[in-house]
Amino acid sequence: MHGNSGPAQALTKPVLPGAGPESGYANTPVVKVPDWYGMIACDALLNGMATGLFMTAAVSELVVPAVFAPVAKVAYLVALVLLLVDLGMLVLDLGDPLRFHHMLRVFKPTSPMSLGTWCLTVYSLPLTVAAALSLLPAEWSSFEWVRKAAVVLAILPALGSALYKGVLLSTTAQPGWRDARWLGCYQTNSALLLGCAEMLALSVLLRQESATPILRLALALLLVLNVVPLSLLVANLRPALVRIYTPRQLARLAALCIGGGILVPLGLLLAGLSPLLLLLAVLLLLLGSLALRFLIVRLPHASV
Repeated sequence: MHGNSGPAQALTKPVLPGAGPESGYANTPVVKVPDWYGMIACDALLNGMATGLFMTAAVSELVVPAVFAPVAKVAYLVALVLLLVDLGMLVLDLGDPLRFHHMLRVFKPTSPMSLGTWCLTVYSLPLTVAAALSLLPAEWSSFEWVRKAAVVLAILPALGSALYKGVLLSTTAQPGWRDARWLGCYQTNSALLLGCAEMLALSVLLRQESATPILRLALALLLVLNVVPLSLLVANLRPALVRIYTPRQLARLAALCIGGGILVPLGLLLAGLSPLLLLLAVLLLLLGSLALRFLIVRLPHASV
């Protein structure tokens, strides 16, 4: 975003119609299209990766600590790095980074922007504690209960952080976004999918052979389940997509986002436990998720 206009202002700023007798609100856009989309698409992906990785690692470790604890401890560190990069992008996107603290001066649970900002802030604190304590050697076991307590405390705000962006966009008046009623559900489910994919990649890189087969199966199941919220979201966006793109362009977009981001990774996962195939599946899934977010974030720009 450029200048001094923040995200909320860009989403809702009215544009007055012309004064001629033939002009009117019926055929005139009544909102200003945001002058950004690239950074927000990357921000949406990083948000899903950070929150999804943490939630997947937390649930895995709490349920089966003997299998997933070594991977989870590294995952908390990676999630913290991803979150810090995401927060940096959010602050820069305000136009005036020094204004960020103004968003924490009030708390409005009915506002997706306010609730999301607070969820991110609250989530970052126990995540930092969990990541820092994960670096301690095994001999310092007396701090283990503090680390696990921090993990538990971070789960709920992490879920709110994963959910709010989709809800925020779907509650604006922007073309395309305003019809995406399933966007919040898709974003949350996608975050879990991304988190499981990252956990799988970490288990492969860390050579955690007991965790890898379980995560591979879980990721394959999540890929199949992800088709449900994605299909509902596409149904929401269909009028806007048909209006903007030709049938050939829609076929290419489907091949990129669905074929390259879901079907091919699923095939690679089912092909076996080869580390190269598993890492390639994760990479394609991430690229497909990024492409889909670019498509969604760009809808208002393509509609004008």
